[in-house]
Amino acid sequence: MILFQNEIFFFLMIKYAFKRGKMRKINNIIFKGKEGNIFIFSLFLTTLLIISILITYFYDTKLANKITSLVVSNLFVGRVPSLSLGYASQLPHITVIGVNIVTEIILVTSLYPLFIFSLKGILKIKPLEDFFFQVQEKKKQHQDKFEKYGKIGLFVFVFIPFWMTGPIVGAIIGYLIGLKHYTIMAIVFISTTIAITLWGFFLNEIIEFLLAFDTRYVWIILLLIVVTTLILKIKNKLYKREK
Repeated sequence: MILFQNEIFFFLMIKYAFKRGKMRKINNIIFKGKEGNIFIFSLFLTTLLIISILITYFYDTKLANKITSLVVSNLFVGRVPSLSLGYASQLPHITVIGVNIVTEIILVTSLYPLFIFSLKGILKIKPLEDFFFQVQEKKKQHQDKFEKYGKIGLFVFVFIPFWMTGPIVGAIIGYLIGLKHYTIMAIVFISTTIAITLWGFFLNEIIEFLLAFDTRYVWIILLLIVVTTLILKIKNKLYKREK
């Protein structure tokens, strides 16, 4: 499961980024360098997603509400509940998988450059500092494996749905082991797309099987998934505070 994507909205990150630095300095950062280009790409995707949802509201309010719920559930709970919600709402593959892919790409392309800015001391983003520290510790634990397997290791790390793995963590670790920015983005995008697509087809089969019996079973299971995920997240936060 992806740890951080479920906790903080992308817009909150931008807010803190701009509060912590001077406008002129931030403008120079954003419009110069490859990490700046990646950040601009995230802003472009975010704008495109918002506009698409707003246009959809004019033609089909119910569909727009469902798409919005997919984005929100991915941000707060993760891809599995979001995909399950999409299929339970009987949305087509292309919508469910597409929205989740775009959402996670936005998260990666926004948090990855913000991490680099924070690491270089250009911006200090307080809500992200603990997460960045955890990622660096994760990298230290598996230093030998990452250096040995390189790009393949990064691909697998992003692909497998284990704790503290996923596109955001993988992208940051890719930078820490010395891979190039665009190489990291390419690996993360491909791995994320394949992973979400496979998860989508798998979950769709389960949802369709349950719908054949009773729609209530689908929503009960979805509720259990969300509640379990939230409980695990809360327990993890409490454990970190005590530690």
